[in-house]
Amino acid sequence: MSASLGAVARRHLPGRPHRLGSVAAFPLILAMLAVGLASADLPPALHLDAADAERAGMTIRLVARPLLGSELIEVDSPSMARAAGSLLALSPDGSQAALADRVGELSGQLTLASADGSQLRLHLPGLLAAGFAPDGQWLAVIDGRGALWRVATGSGEAALLADGPFLGSPIVRADGSLLLLSVPSVEAPYWSQLVQVAASDGAATPISHDVLVYAAFPLADGGIAVVAHEPGRTVVRSIGPGGEALLADLGPDVVNVAVAPDGRRIAYEATGSGIYLIDGPGSGPRSLGGGSHPCFGADASALLVRRGAGTVALALDGSVLAITDRVAGLAGAVGCLS
Repeated sequence: MSASLGAVARRHLPGRPHRLGSVAAFPLILAMLAVGLASADLPPALHLDAADAERAGMTIRLVARPLLGSELIEVDSPSMARAAGSLLALSPDGSQAALADRVGELSGQLTLASADGSQLRLHLPGLLAAGFAPDGQWLAVIDGRGALWRVATGSGEAALLADGPFLGSPIVRADGSLLLLSVPSVEAPYWSQLVQVAASDGAATPISHDVLVYAAFPLADGGIAVVAHEPGRTVVRSIGPGGEALLADLGPDVVNVAVAPDGRRIAYEATGSGIYLIDGPGSGPRSLGGGSHPCFGADASALLVRRGAGTVALALDGSVLAITDRVAGLAGAVGCLS
């Protein structure tokens, strides 16, 4: 789990979005994007089609590369250096990317880039993490103070669902409810509890007794894999209709755990020694070499890791499938992009 500094901001809903189709409006667009939240009111969402974005020098292309049973989605933008942009989430089909200009500050610009070259840009009170709904019609966003927003991917309309504070990558379930980590504050998350937040009223219900949860991952059988800290070790447990079961005891010095949808494969980063993979219950960890922040695709046939300034896609035997220096993610990845 990463905790970024947040700041208290007043609650305001954005105005109605409008479409921009005139080249004469581009200086105003650029000025608004540079200024950010200059007042208590959030500015309206800005819509650009592919031609508008190109004329304004803000082109963003999503480049899809087949990768075993998944797709590697690379974000190609001359105006966005790797250090300046953060990939918060990819839609399940890889057709949209949620990007942040900066993470964890008082205000932030959220860009929803589509495969057709169009974009939607809006300002929120900071950005920490995001996750798409299964149908791609909306996006759950955690702002810089830990509050939860629902953003319509077509219109950019944003509605505040709950004040939180929350951390972690939001996971939107099939029924519209969300899995999040409830924390005392984003500045000092000395405890973190996994909760389910109702989309109807923002009510949060604890679903795990663990007091320090690092991450959660949805499982194909409808259950949840919970990565939690216990004294001297990190454990992975499944929670489902049949109760709880221990999936793995990863021991000490483990960070950035990823759990495949089948609940069998577990990848993690061991401090100072790279990436390891467990193939199933009772299997010992295998080294996949150097790297950090492992992430499974939807079918768990490949693993994405960071190596140096680049991103590397690995097969499960550790062989390299692809290397890119662009911002990139695997389509259908859940819980490990933020």
